[in-house]
Amino acid sequence: MKKPVIGITGNEKAHPDDELMMSYCIKGVVEGVKEAGGIPLILPIGDEDMARAYVSMVDKLILTGGQNVDPKFYDEEKTIDSDDYHLQRDIFELALIKEAIQQNKAIFSVCRGTQLFNVAMGGTLFQDIEDHWQDSTAEYTTQRLATEPDNILREIYGEISHINSFHHQSIKDLAPNLKVIAYDPKDNIIEAVMTTDQIRFLGVQWHPESLYENRPKDKKLFDYVVNKL
Repeated sequence: MKKPVIGITGNEKAHPDDELMMSYCIKGVVEGVKEAGGIPLILPIGDEDMARAYVSMVDKLILTGGQNVDPKFYDEEKTIDSDDYHLQRDIFELALIKEAIQQNKAIFSVCRGTQLFNVAMGGTLFQDIEDHWQDSTAEYTTQRLATEPDNILREIYGEISHINSFHHQSIKDLAPNLKVIAYDPKDNIIEAVMTTDQIRFLGVQWHPESLYENRPKDKKLFDYVVNKL
């Protein structure tokens, strides 16, 4: 059986020693895909033509975490004092989303990726929220997760579970073709969404790539994404 090729969005940062820019991806996403039987393919930031070519090469797409989404894409001004934005990445990944939908490729998203997909579908974001950024390693959990009935996350995580949390932005106005399938019961912040139309999409707000090695639930999530989504 042919292994599914999973495109994983890359990010950029300066090398700490010489300031040369690096293209990179969090290793946990790559390893999670490999362990689930997929072939990971990291997609460096490019232009819209490259987005079209990349999507044609993969079976599914994973949108990874990273910078804030520029609020101009949901018709708002910046309301926070931050320089943690990457306009070219936003433009490129919005093109990836468009192409994946046009080419009928499934999309899974993590953290920023989930926020960006919501924006791409017409939703908005809270630019700054409290109590959702844990102060240490992502390899342990700090908050509860409540899942709605009758969706894959309820099957994997049960009604109540626990997750890690590394985000200070979140979904505000939900896009018309999305529905909430998991949330934080403490403050009702949206933690996972899926589509209500023909687009194959699942998005989570936490980072399963940091937990899958020691948590069967997160390993099952990767298996679902790679083999069933």
